[in-house]
Amino acid sequence: MLQTVQTYYIVFGLFALIGGVLGYVRAKSRPSIIAGVITCALLIVAAILGPSQPSFILAILVSVLLIAHFGRTYWAKRRPMPAIPMIALSVICIVLTLVAWLR
Repeated sequence: MLQTVQTYYIVFGLFALIGGVLGYVRAKSRPSIIAGVITCALLIVAAILGPSQPSFILAILVSVLLIAHFGRTYWAKRRPMPAIPMIALSVICIVLTLVAWLR
């Protein structure tokens, strides 16, 4: 289970990076690429830290911040992309992390 969670952190981080790059390419949004790089880096750090309390807290914190940001964006603009996928990936991350943490 713990290796699955670490792998998910890496995959989720790469999705965030790809989303940031797409946001930059499509809208020339520097905040998108900066946020994508930072999110990717933090999730990869959480994966590298391994099954420990700091890595779980870091992953949950990143996911909660992404839910808050994309939830606010979706509420304001009513556009499902990229808000809905990022919210879903963040919720999955929180659930997987909590299950691994409580084991």
